This record gives sequence, structure tokens and C-alpha cells, in this order.
Amino acid sequence: MIYELDKIDLMTTAKDHVSQLCLEISDDIQWKHHIEEHLLLLQEKLNNYVTFILNQGYKSAIPDKVFTDFVIKIYFACAPDEQAASFLQQYQERLEQDGIPIELCYEILPPNYE
Repeated sequence: MIYELDKIDLMTTAKDHVSQLCLEISDDIQWKHHIEEHLLLLQEKLNNYVTFILNQGYKSAIPDKVFTDFVIKIYFACAPDEQAASFLQQYQERLEQDGIPIELCYEILPPNYE
């Protein structure tokens, strides 16, 4: 969950892309209220994920794999508002400018997603 800033919500690998590590964030907060606070939580969570990748924190959980591609997926319960979408775009651009090969993407989960 997004509130658990020091925790990786989910870490997966794909069978068809064995050199890619996917880190997933689960964000169930509404975007209607406390947008600034929500964005700060999201930014801190993303920063922690990027640091985890750059410091190769995944090696303790998956020591035998070599990863060359990284994806951070964010699963939102509610669609991000315009300010949040802009933040995510700027964050991705910053990763690219800094030469950090991390793909950032997000999806909106349908209601009652299990």
C-alpha cells in the first residue's frame, strides 16, 4: 500500500522477459481530497522504489537473476487527477534525463477488483 513507504508492494518477473523486474505499487487513495499530501506520498514511494533498484536491493530476494530492464507499475483505485498525471509524466521524464532506465506506467483498477 502507498502508506507503507519502506515496503515494496509486489515484485514480479515475466516468463517471456526474464531480464525485466517489475515493482508494483498499490494506491487505493481517492484523489478528491488532500491531493498535495497524496502526491507527496506517491513521490516518496516512487523515490524509494528507484533507490531500491539503483542499490540493487532486489538481489537479496532474487540473488541468481540479472536484470537489465525495470518497470514500476502503479495500480490506482481511482484515476489520477490532472495534477497527478502531470506529476507522473514529469517524474518519468526526470528518470529519462538522469539516464535511469526505468519505465513508469499506471493502471486504474476496476471497482471490486479482486
